[in-house]
Amino acid sequence: MAIFLNIVLCFGVVLAQAVFSTILSVKGIYPDLCFILACLIGFLSGEYKGLMIGLTVGLFQDLLTPGGIGLNMVIKALAGGLAGITTHTFSTVTSASVLLITFALSLGCGLASLVVAYPELNSLDLLHAFSSGLIPQGLYNSLLTLVMFWLIKFIGQSVNMVHLGQKPR
Repeated sequence: MAIFLNIVLCFGVVLAQAVFSTILSVKGIYPDLCFILACLIGFLSGEYKGLMIGLTVGLFQDLLTPGGIGLNMVIKALAGGLAGITTHTFSTVTSASVLLITFALSLGCGLASLVVAYPELNSLDLLHAFSSGLIPQGLYNSLLTLVMFWLIKFIGQSVNMVHLGQKPR
C-alpha cells in the first residue's frame, strides 16, 4: 500500500507541476516541484526513501515531458539521496541546512541539465545562465522547500500532540 501511495504522490506532483507551474512562477522563474519533493522526502525520511522517490518522480517527469528518458530520473534521484545523506550524516535537519543544501543541489541539477542540453556552452554563456536562471531558480526552489519543510514539521507536531486513537497516558 505504501508503494502505491508513493507512486500516486509522485504522479500527482508531476501533474501539479505541469498544471500549476505558470501560477507559481515569479518573474519567469518556475519552481521544480519534482526536485522539491525529492529533497523533502530525503530530509524527512532519509537517503533511501529520497532516492526512491527521486527515481520515481524523475521517471514520471521523463515519461510525461518531451526529451529523453533518464536525465530527470538520475538528477532527481541524486537530489533526494544527497539531501538525505547530507542532513542525516553531517548535521541535523535545521532551516539553514535545508536552505543551503537545497540551494546547492538545485544549482548542481540545473548545471547538469544545462550541460547535457548544450554541451558546447562557452564560459560567457554559462555565466549568463548562472546569473539569469540558475541562481534565481535555486533560491526559489530552496525557499519553497524550506516553507514546505516548516509546514510539514508544524502539521506533524500538531498531529502528534493530539494522540489519535490512544488511551490517555
